[in-house]
Formats: sequence, structure tokens, C-alpha cells
Amino acid sequence: MATSASRFFEPTSDGTLTVELGEHVRELLGNLVQQLRELLMIDESDDLARLYPTAYPDDADQDAFYQQMVHDQLLMSRLEGIDIVERTLRAEQITSDEADAWMGTVNQLRLVIGTRLDVSEDDPPIDADDPERDHRIIYQALSHILEDLTEARGSLL
Repeated sequence: MATSASRFFEPTSDGTLTVELGEHVRELLGNLVQQLRELLMIDESDDLARLYPTAYPDDADQDAFYQQMVHDQLLMSRLEGIDIVERTLRAEQITSDEADAWMGTVNQLRLVIGTRLDVSEDDPPIDADDPERDHRIIYQALSHILEDLTEARGSLL
């Protein structure tokens, strides 16, 4: 078990991370990861803007060339990460490489949801009457998972 209620991932002496996510969190992550895969395959959604940011804002031709050069490689990398998360979603322990895939995928989920919500550093606390309340809570939960995973993964280095 985790040593603190806020810890989702604990480093072990063998260089792996123990995963302490509840079943409902694992189910939610599974659903979100599946939705991310579907969204990536559509590939024309404004929700992906933060996953494929403009590299050359002052030169549309140069940016189009850059996007064409890196897009397929980024997509394949993201899909591989999703595969790893889906394969290890119910695991009690994950390796450092699997943790890297988790970090990338959870961050991509945050970026997509953050784009949909148009989140910023200046956002006020979540209002109980906010129609996007559930999505904002999910965004915050993903942020907490990512922070904990990054800290635990960093302790393996």
C-alpha cells in the first residue's frame, strides 16, 4: 500500500513503481485513453491543438512543412504510449519505461481536456454550478496523477 493517501505511485527497491489507483480511477483512465485514441485517429479536431502546436507562427508554409514532417512520428509515438497504458492499466506495478508512457498519455489527456475547457493559470476554483464542473474535476485529477507519477518516476533516476 502507498505510504500517503495522496500517493498513486510508489517507487520500489527493484526500480518499478507500485500503482495504487482505485478501480474507479483505472476505469475512468481506460475510458479516457480510448477516447484519446479515437480522437487521434480522427486527427482534425480543434481539441488536438495543444498536441500539435504551431512551430512557426510567422511562417505558414514553414509550419505546414514542419507539421508534415513530424506529425506521423508523433502520432505513432502517442498511439504506442496509449497501447502501453491500456496493457498495464490493471497492473500492480509498472516499469520505468511504462511509467514514461503513462506520463506522456496522461499529459496528452490533460492537454486535450484543457483545450476543451480553455483552462489557464488564472482559472478560479471550480464552481458547483459550472456546467463543465465534472470535466474540470477530471482535469484536476489527471494533473494530480501526473504530478505524483512524475515525482515517483523521478525518484527512480
